[in-house]
Order: sequence, then structure tokens, then C-alpha cells
Amino acid sequence: MKTLMLHSIGCEKENWYRKWLSISIIHFENFCKYLVDNNYETVFLDSWEKDSNSKKKIVLTFDDGYLDNWVYAFPILKKYGLKGTIFVNPEFIPDGTEIRPNLEDVWNNKIKKSKLQPLGFLNWVELNAMQSSGVIDIQSHSMSHNFYSYSNKITDIYTGQPKYNWLPWLSQPKRKPYYINEDQSKFAEHGTPIFEYDRALKVRKYIPNEKFIEYSINEYSKAGGVTNKKDFIKKLNKKLNEIPGQFESDEDMRDRYTYELLESKRIIQQKLNKPVDFICWPGGGFNQLSIDIAKEAGYKAMTASTKKVKFLNTVGIQNISRNAMTSFIQTPKRDHFIKNPQFLVNLFKYHDGNSISKYKYRFRKLILIILDKFH
Repeated sequence: MKTLMLHSIGCEKENWYRKWLSISIIHFENFCKYLVDNNYETVFLDSWEKDSNSKKKIVLTFDDGYLDNWVYAFPILKKYGLKGTIFVNPEFIPDGTEIRPNLEDVWNNKIKKSKLQPLGFLNWVELNAMQSSGVIDIQSHSMSHNFYSYSNKITDIYTGQPKYNWLPWLSQPKRKPYYINEDQSKFAEHGTPIFEYDRALKVRKYIPNEKFIEYSINEYSKAGGVTNKKDFIKKLNKKLNEIPGQFESDEDMRDRYTYELLESKRIIQQKLNKPVDFICWPGGGFNQLSIDIAKEAGYKAMTASTKKVKFLNTVGIQNISRNAMTSFIQTPKRDHFIKNPQFLVNLFKYHDGNSISKYKYRFRKLILIILDKFH
């Protein structure tokens, strides 16, 4: 049984930093048609447990709980009689109680497609409607989807870069559900040092001294910005020796992991009145402690690549490996949107072991890498 990883649908052209996560509606609908025409059955993850060797069953999973899952994905899945699983982070679920328009409203002539607003995150009312439909199953993606520093090595300085948009999340966590729709670059002070960082459920958190953070911000402000980042970081490292930070304790790390895994499970179960048995690690970030706590919390299975769990103890929790589905081919230089309307179908064939599709994909990626060198 193939388990596929998707994120966003229909936002590949939107003004959004992570639009490379999105699959075009044309790609997605053609893929759904292909599954139906070729007699594939889409199932939820509880069926994966029982029948993981089936070649004609597919699990479609959508990470993060983007609003476009309601606006575009849900109506299309329902149209073709297919099912999907959405992994959500409760900290990213907004307070709103309105059900926002989606493609079904367009098909029923209630709204023009151009008036749909797909950017943002799902609210509990929309999640409840999808869960109740039998088309969508909601599972856990942890509480926060945060990133944390894990060492005292400074790698960069924050000046509002979109790739560090997790820094404002830490500064104003209640605004996290709205980060796609508003400029949050001022939520974190420019001049804040960026230490080596990784996913929340993978690291022991390094906590810089607040006085050191203040020093960095003040020095950045006094200099009117940074002209030579390398020299500025070198200066900061000298000061860091005088004002060192500290690492979280074993107890604090366990408490934080427990909050991420147990509280997300509890909240989703309470809000949607359903069991939550599956955990999807944000960004594939986990370690032995997070696996152990997931077991304690009662999760039956987790999504993780086989390579990453090779040397870890997973007894008591099943491992579900997924294949990524996207409308883009990523090269070291940039993300290339592929216009071919059958691209997602061909990518699925590649994941399904079709040699011709695999070589075509690899050849195309090689050509794009070569072309990147001339741009």
C-alpha cells in the first residue's frame, strides 16, 4: 500500500513563501481521475494497519491543515469518491467559527472561483465538517510545528527573512495561524542571532541568555544594520563567551515533548469527538525520546522514512513511510513548477515503481539543474 504525502492544493501561484508545497488543481484533479480510472481505492490510516501490502490501496495524507484543503482538496476528493487524511497542529488552528466558501459553492453558482480565498489554516468548524463527511480523517501533526535552536553556534542574523518565519511564531504564538496572511517580520526584533536550529521534536533546546539577545539587537541597531555579516557574527561569538546560554534539562525536554504529542492528541479528540491514533512528525523530525513518548501517549503508528528509524527502537509503534507528491521539481538553485497536466500522475507512477517514469523524472531534473547554471 502506498502512502502519499501532500500539503497544499491550488496555491502554487499565490503570494506565499511556501507555495512550492502546493499542487496545482489541474495536477491534483488529473491524479484523482487516474486513481479512479485505474481502480485504486483510497483508505484511511487504520486500514493501512490491517492491509499494508495491498497494491491497489492508497493513503492520501495532507500535512499542516492548510485552508486550501477545505477550499479545493475536499470538494475534489468528494467529487471522485476518494478519501484523505489531514495532519493538524492545534496551535495553528484559528479561532474563527465561520465555514468559508469552497469549490462546491463555485459549482453551485454561489460564488465565483476568483473570489475564493484559500490561504490560511483550517478552523475547527471546517475540520469538524470534513471529519463528519467520511471523506477526511483528522490526525495529529504535534502541537506546535516549531523550530528551536540546538547549539550555541550562530549561523545568521534575523532581518525579516521569510525562511525564519518560525522566529515570529515563538515571539507571538497566538498569531501563528495568520502568518501566511500577514507580515509578521516585525514580530521578532531585527538583529536577533540565529543559532543552529531544527524541528521541535528532534532537539534538546538551546536557550540563549536574554542579555545576549539584547546585546545582539542593540549592536545591530547601533550599526544601522549589518554590512559584513561574517564579522558581525564573529563579534557576537566573542560576546557569547561572556554571556553564555544553557540547554533545557532532561525534565523540561520530556515535558515539552509530552505537551507536543499528548496535548495535540487530547485536543483533537475532544474537539472532533474521534480517536487520534497516528502522529506525523513535522518535517520528519524526531528522536528516540519523541518515539518513546508517542508510544506512551497511545499512538499506534507514525510517519517516518525507513532510513531515519533504522537505528531506533520502534517496538510498539508502526512506521509508515510516505512518498512526496508535488507540482515542483526542486533543484539546489530553485523550485521549478512543471506545467505538464499529467505531472502528478507520472510522479505517482515513479513512486509506484514504473522504471520509465523514474528515468524521465531524473532526466528532467538533471536538465533543470544544468539550465540553472546558465541563469
